[in-house]
Amino acid sequence: MSDPIKSTAPSWLTTPRIRRQSLLLAIALWLGYAAIIATPGSRDRFGHLKGADFLHAYVLGTLALEHRGEALYDASAQRELGEQRVPASAGDYFLPVYAPQYSLIWAPLAQLPYPWAAAIWIALSAAIYAACCYAVWQTCPNLHAQGTTVALAAAAFPGFFALLTFGQNSALALAALTATYFALRARRDVLAGLCLGLLAYKPQLALVPACVFAAACLWPRKPVPDADSQLAGATRRSASKVVAGAIISVLAQFAAAWAWYGPGPLASYARALTHIGTAASILEPRPYLMHSLRAFWNLLLPWPVAAFVLYILTALATTLLAIACWRKAAPLAHRFSIMLLATVLVAPHLTVYDLVILAPAFLWIADWLTTYPAPRIAWLLYLSFLLPFAGPLARWTHLQLSVVCLAILTITFAAQLTSDQVSLTPDT
Repeated sequence: MSDPIKSTAPSWLTTPRIRRQSLLLAIALWLGYAAIIATPGSRDRFGHLKGADFLHAYVLGTLALEHRGEALYDASAQRELGEQRVPASAGDYFLPVYAPQYSLIWAPLAQLPYPWAAAIWIALSAAIYAACCYAVWQTCPNLHAQGTTVALAAAAFPGFFALLTFGQNSALALAALTATYFALRARRDVLAGLCLGLLAYKPQLALVPACVFAAACLWPRKPVPDADSQLAGATRRSASKVVAGAIISVLAQFAAAWAWYGPGPLASYARALTHIGTAASILEPRPYLMHSLRAFWNLLLPWPVAAFVLYILTALATTLLAIACWRKAAPLAHRFSIMLLATVLVAPHLTVYDLVILAPAFLWIADWLTTYPAPRIAWLLYLSFLLPFAGPLARWTHLQLSVVCLAILTITFAAQLTSDQVSLTPDT
């Protein structure tokens, strides 16, 4: 079989070379991580709690088991409970900003000792990530012969590495967005909305999808006669069903929290959201790990007001681009890719582990590259994959290169979404 990237990029960027690089990178990452955590006790070689971010979920699950709704937004109470349940976590704390229903997810794991609970969640995160990547890969016919390369690249993806090493929860967002895509593909619009509404636990990742579907309700694209499932989600009726499903999903989640805790935590959550801007330094102790437009401008400029204005302007432009692309007569996978890229760029709070939601977009764009000669996009995709590893350099350069590359990739790929692609690249 011929090299699928041979005609679309310079000779250096070939599938065998990418496969070897992915293999070496995956080996280096995971062997290094194994060496770091191969220590007795709950702390790794650098003194960090193993699966550190999972501690917050573990504490919230404990509060759910005890029906302690009054403590869901009490940082001191959560810190005390964390030290009681996991003595090795002394000194670690988190800002409570998750919606109250989020705590209910973790109640089953909170019944286990912390090491077991953390290990199970990390294994589940890996399984969710693998299942989503596999499901999306199945929709990429041009990549079917490159399964080994895809698997190695997925294992070496910086978002996935951060997801497991931090013990974070972004696999849930990836699952929600992947399920949304497949529901749209099957023309199950209400189901797509129900899945999209699951992002209520990370509302910053729902901003762009909410704008895209709301705009599709108000300014729908004219339906294409005899169009197949690739055009799902573009008409007013379809978008309205998605929005309705999302609203039902969010209301059902809040209703579950009300039934479990009463109304108090919902009011506390609303107050927490109104004050979240004043706690940015606690939420983002390491800005160089952030990979969105807001982080880009905050790192680049020493003037907070100017950085905020530029973030709003660029986020608005990116959102409008995603809306415009959604209205085009292009395959659903390509329009969804733009929406995912825009979601990452626009999110006001996006850490490196949240980049896992880009895995489907990277697969769809790679699949497209096997057919269309676009060397610039091939290189942008390659760099977008790798540059998050260079994030710590922004501590000194104040330039988050990953954001620059993702923005250019979004604009460049969006320019390819022309109506004549419908017949050329069916979304099967």
